[in-house]
Amino acid sequence: MPWTKLKNIILAILALTNVCLLSLAAGPAIQSRRQLSQAREEAIRFLRGRGVQVEESAIPQTMELLPQVLDRDLEEEARAAAALLGGPASAQARGGGVYRYTNENGSVQFHSDGTVSARLRPEAFPLGADRGETCLTLMERLGCQGTILEETEDELIFRQSWRGSPLFTQQVTLICGEEGLTSITAGRQMIGRPQEDAGRSVLSVATVVIDFINGVSALGDVCNRIDSIEPGYITAASLSGPTVLTPVWRVTTDTGAYQIDTVTSGVTRVS
Repeated sequence: MPWTKLKNIILAILALTNVCLLSLAAGPAIQSRRQLSQAREEAIRFLRGRGVQVEESAIPQTMELLPQVLDRDLEEEARAAAALLGGPASAQARGGGVYRYTNENGSVQFHSDGTVSARLRPEAFPLGADRGETCLTLMERLGCQGTILEETEDELIFRQSWRGSPLFTQQVTLICGEEGLTSITAGRQMIGRPQEDAGRSVLSVATVVIDFINGVSALGDVCNRIDSIEPGYITAASLSGPTVLTPVWRVTTDTGAYQIDTVTSGVTRVS
């Protein structure tokens, strides 16, 4: 047999072997996804069997948000303060994990629990015709992306997001004067880049769905319809430890809004 033909046969055998090995390796993952999808469908049937109306599209397909943890980064806070204030700022340690950064345009203060506040010279922070867009740009200078939840004549409420997901507990109020932004009132923002928390894991979609309706019942409420589910994070910080980001679902129903922790399945009402 000519060497060229033999070489082609050998290459074909090797290619077929690789395909078989890939199939064997991918098989368990495919089977796991199939089982999770079937469990999700059964959970939706469970809801409907309990008299809860829900569109299948309202239930997340997978658990995309994972637990995270964030260690405080003083250098990142200093950079964020300088960016917001438009130039180098002098730092002052005020005790108890509180640091204040000041220059001619104002001051920014950070606390170990994530609290952020600022006093600003309004002439240095003119708002222009579109106050909302200007405030979003200013918050991005601080390293915080997000959305404006509410806007009145004197203030705007900003909620931070991370990688497109809302951080439900990270909100500040921006106070406006005639000449520009005057302050950011004490609220919480996340400064820095979280890392995945290998010590915690999320429950399956099916488990969270079932635990949610059981949790609502345990609160003494009756839910007949799920209108929407918004995945996001809540945070908790201590004076000396890291900030912990926990994935949750915010669930809007016909009887009100609820939150379920996708790690512990705890259900609470949302005002």
